[in-house]
Amino acid sequence: MQSTHKISGDAASGFAAYLTAGASRGDYYAGGQADGELGRWHGSSRALGELGLERGGAVERDDLVTLMEGRSPRSGDPIRRVGGDGSRVAGIDVTFSAPKSVSALWAVSDPYRRAQIEAAHRKAVESAVERIETDVELVRRREHGQLRWEAAESLVAAEFVHTSSRLTRDQETDGVPDPQLHSHVLVVAAERQDGAFAAVDSRELFRAARGNGAWYRAELAYQLGELGLEVRGRTGNDGRYFEVDGVPEGLSRRWSSRAVDVERAAQRFRERYGRAPRAGELGAMTVQTRGTKTVAAQVDVDAAWRAVGEEYSLGHERAEGLFADRARHSEHAPDAELLAAVTSERSMISARELEARAFELAAGAERPAEARERARGLARSGELVELEGGWWTTRELREREQRTLTAAVGRAQERVAPVSDAGLRGAEAAAHAAVGSPLSAEQRDALEIVTGAGGVTALVGQAGTGKGVVIGAAREALEAEGHRVFGTAIAGATAKRLESEAGIDRTFTADALLHREAAGRIVLSEGTVVVVDEAGMADTDRLARLIETGDRTGAKLVLVGDPAQLSALGAGGLFAALAGRVPTAELSEVYRARNDWERDAWRELRDGNAGEALAAYHARDRLHLGETRVEAGERMVEDWARARRERPQERVVMLTDASNEELDRINALAQAQRAGSSEIGQHHVELPGRPYALHGRDEIVFNAQLHQPGAERIENGTTGKVLSVNDREQRVRVRTAEPTPRDVEFSTTDFSDVRLAYAQHVYKAQGMTADRALVLTGGWQTDRERAYVALTRARERTDVYLARDDLGAEGLDDGAIARLSERISKSRAQEASIARPEIDWGSRPRTDVGRALEAQRQRERERDHDRGYGFEL
Repeated sequence: MQSTHKISGDAASGFAAYLTAGASRGDYYAGGQADGELGRWHGSSRALGELGLERGGAVERDDLVTLMEGRSPRSGDPIRRVGGDGSRVAGIDVTFSAPKSVSALWAVSDPYRRAQIEAAHRKAVESAVERIETDVELVRRREHGQLRWEAAESLVAAEFVHTSSRLTRDQETDGVPDPQLHSHVLVVAAERQDGAFAAVDSRELFRAARGNGAWYRAELAYQLGELGLEVRGRTGNDGRYFEVDGVPEGLSRRWSSRAVDVERAAQRFRERYGRAPRAGELGAMTVQTRGTKTVAAQVDVDAAWRAVGEEYSLGHERAEGLFADRARHSEHAPDAELLAAVTSERSMISARELEARAFELAAGAERPAEARERARGLARSGELVELEGGWWTTRELREREQRTLTAAVGRAQERVAPVSDAGLRGAEAAAHAAVGSPLSAEQRDALEIVTGAGGVTALVGQAGTGKGVVIGAAREALEAEGHRVFGTAIAGATAKRLESEAGIDRTFTADALLHREAAGRIVLSEGTVVVVDEAGMADTDRLARLIETGDRTGAKLVLVGDPAQLSALGAGGLFAALAGRVPTAELSEVYRARNDWERDAWRELRDGNAGEALAAYHARDRLHLGETRVEAGERMVEDWARARRERPQERVVMLTDASNEELDRINALAQAQRAGSSEIGQHHVELPGRPYALHGRDEIVFNAQLHQPGAERIENGTTGKVLSVNDREQRVRVRTAEPTPRDVEFSTTDFSDVRLAYAQHVYKAQGMTADRALVLTGGWQTDRERAYVALTRARERTDVYLARDDLGAEGLDDGAIARLSERISKSRAQEASIARPEIDWGSRPRTDVGRALEAQRQRERERDHDRGYGFEL
C-alpha cells in the first residue's frame, strides 16, 4: 500500500530522528544502532548537487533537518517560501509498504534472499518516485496572472527503508514487532522546470496516492517475479493488491498487528465522524497509533520471527523452495480484463481511476509502464471512449446501451397485450374497492400509458405515490383480457413484495426469469407482460437482457422505478436513459405521508434542496443531535423502543446508511432493549460473525438465499420472526413475512447469513412502507439518494438522528444545517454512458488517458483554488 501524510514544521527534528533510527538493511528493534547506510537521496544529480547532496548518497540527519526547515544544506539559504500564515510544512511522508506476504517471506529467509527482496523493493520504490516526477504535476507557478501546474524537473526526497512495523501496545511486553518491509520517502522540495526550487502541491500527492501505490506494487510484483517467486494478483480490497504464493495466509494475518491497529483507529474515526478517513487523515492515524520503537537489546527479534514462521510451516527450507530457477511472469495481461474492470462498478470512470486500475491489474502480469501504455493504446484504438466531463467508458458498454435504447424505442408503436376501455374501467373499479378510494387522474393516466401502445413502457413514480396501486390495476386489466403477467426485480425480496402489493403471483428475480425463459420453462410471447420493479436498481447487463428478451419474444415490458432513488450495484443508469424515450407515465402526487409539510419536504429532498427539507424537520423537532455517531445511534434505539411500547400496533423501523458494523451495533442495542423488557426468549443460538445471538421472538432478515430440499427457496432480503431456538443443536425455526408465510428451520452452523432486522440498511429498505421511521444519517456515505429513500418510508412520522461531530458545530445552527444539507444534496446517482456525449475529435488523433488525466487534474485544482483550499508543502 501507499500512505501519505504531512509533517509539520515543529515536528521536523523528531521525525528526522525517527527516520534515521535504523539502517536500511537492519532493523531498528534489534537493540542499538544497526550497521549500514541510513538512507538515500532521490532526485536528479544536478538538483541534488546544487544542494550539496549526491543522488543515491547517504542521508545525514543534519542535512535532512535543514531541508525540512526549507533551507539549502550547502548554503543555508531558503529554497522555498513559508506559507501564507507564516508556517511551513516540513515534508510529505510518502510510505510504500510491501504486501504482508512479502514481508513474511523476507523475515524467514536467509541474508542472501533478504537482500534480494530488499533490492526488489528498492527498485519498485525508485520506479514509483520516477512516476511521481514525470506524471504528477507537483509544482505550480503564475504565468501572465494565471496559475499553472506542471511536473517537477526533479524531486528532492530522502528514502529510508525499514523492515519492521512499530510495536503495538500488546507487543510492548515481549518487544517483538511484526516484520514489515517499507520505505518512507520524505519529499522536502521540488525543482521546477525553470531550475528554481519550490514547495510541492501536497494535494496532488494525496490525490495521486492510489495510482502511486498501485504503480509501486506492480513494479514490485515484477521484480519478485524476476527472482522466481510466484505472484498472485487481484487480492484484497476489490482486487487491488497481490501476494506471494506459498506464504500461508495465517502467517500474514498473524503479522498484521499494525494493520489491525490502524483499522481499529479508522473504525473509531468512522464512528465519531460518520465517514471514512481521507488519505491525509489516514496517514496521520498511522502515526498516532504507533507504539514505542525501543526494546531491550537482549530481544532476538530475528529468532522470534523464524520461530513464528516454523509454527506456520514456513521455515528456511520451504521459503527457499519458493524461489524458482527462472523468472516467473504471466505471459500477458489481456485487454479484456482492463476493459471489464472499467465498467465493473459504474458505467463511467474518471481518468485517474482508470489509470490506477490498470496498474492494479498489472501486478503479477506486466510492469506498470506497460499497463499505462495498454490503457493509452485502448484509448487510441477506440475500445476506451472518452466522454465530456472527463469520464471514460468502454466501446462495448456504450454500444450495448445504444442497442438497448434503439430496441426499446423501436417498439414504441407496438400494440402488445392490448387492453380494452372496458377492461381499464373494470380495473379502476377493482382498485377502488381494494384501497377504498378511486384512482386519481394522474394514476388513471398512468394506467392507460403502461397498458397502452409500446412494447416497452415506463412508470416513474416518486416515493409514496402509489406505484403499487397502478401496477395492481394494470395486472387486473391485463389478466381480465386473457394476458399473462410476470413480475421480476433484481432482488428476490423486491419481487416477493411485488407479488404482495400488485397481486402478481408469478414473480422471479431477473436472473431466474431469464434463465427459465432460456430453458423453455417460461414461455414469453405477445400475450405476456413482464413488470420490472425497482428498475432503477437494475444494472445495465440485466436490464439490457430483459429488453432483448422482450424484443425477441414479442412480450411487453413495463419498467417501474424512480431514477432519484438508489442506483444499481454495478454499471447502471440505463432506466433513467430509457424513461421519457419510451411511452412513460409519471406519478408525483404523494399519498404515503400523512402531513402536507412532509410531502413538500420529500419533494425538496428529491430535487436536491436538502436545506429546506431539513429546516422543516428541525422546526418540528424531528432532528436529534448526539455528540458522536454512537451516541446518536443509542438515542435512536431508545426512541424506537419507546415508540414500540406506546403504539405496538404500528410498524416502526430503524434505518442507517453507514457500515454493516454500525448496523450490527444498533441491532445489538435494540435486542438488549427487548431483552430488558422480557420480549425475547432466554435461550439462544450463536450467530457466527455477529455481535449477538438469536433468541426466540427476535426479528431477522435473510442476507442470502436459503435453499432447502423440496421447498421454494427463501429470497435474500426476506424478513421473519424467530419462533424457537434449540441451543443444544444450534438450530432456529423462523416464520417468514412473505405474501404466504411459512416456517423454515436451519442450523446457524450451516447457514449464518441472517441478521437482526430491528435496524436495516437503506438498500434493503427501498420499496418498504412503515408507520414510523427513525433514520441515522449524515455520515460519509450519506448522499441524496440514500437520504431520499430513508426519509420517505413512513406514513406517520420520520425522525432523523445526527452526530455533532459530523456537523462540526456546537449545535443545530444554520451553519450546521447548511453543512449537512450540502452532503445530502450531493447526488451519486448512476448515469448511463449515453447520457454524456462522446468527445468528437474529428480528423485529429484520439486523446489518450494521460492527456485526459492532466485535464482532470487541472479541473480539480481550479475547483480547489476557487474554494480557497491551500496547496503548498
